[in-house]
Amino acid sequence: MDCGQCGKQNPPEARFCIQCGAPLAAGVGSDDGPPEARAAYGGFWVRVGAYLLDAVIIGVPQIVAQALISPETLAARGPDDPVPPGEAAWFLVNVVVAWLYWAGMHSSQYQATLGKMVFGLRVVDFQGERISFLRATGRHFATILSGLILMIGYIMVAFTKRRQALHDLIAQTLVVRKEWVR
Repeated sequence: MDCGQCGKQNPPEARFCIQCGAPLAAGVGSDDGPPEARAAYGGFWVRVGAYLLDAVIIGVPQIVAQALISPETLAARGPDDPVPPGEAAWFLVNVVVAWLYWAGMHSSQYQATLGKMVFGLRVVDFQGERISFLRATGRHFATILSGLILMIGYIMVAFTKRRQALHDLIAQTLVVRKEWVR
């Protein structure tokens, strides 16, 4: 099937163009065709809601565990106070836990974190299929870049045709509403 936007030849089962990510036309009489409108993609505010829910789901247990195991790392301190010895270790633990949560959930059979599941979203490749753990890892760490440039990488969701953030563009992924995923 040729892409109507860039002309790239795609496999017959592809739901999105492998070159540009544009939705491909559904077959005649097909009820499960690819999304044709922006409404099929996860918009800015629904993605913000999903992220905030995920932040609570992952953040509260991390803070509780840190408070129980080494509360000195959570205490407020002045600029001249020494850094508690376990603080760097907790930073590393939090980074690894977040990475395993987001990349693991996005590459799982659910194709979504718990927050995205609640809001009816899925992360897919341009064919509408589940992404690999490696791609999900790249997408996760690309979110750092999305945030570094004054959050513009995230704000792009509101203005791009397929509602992609910078990290989606980098990882070649889409966030779609659940009803558009097989």
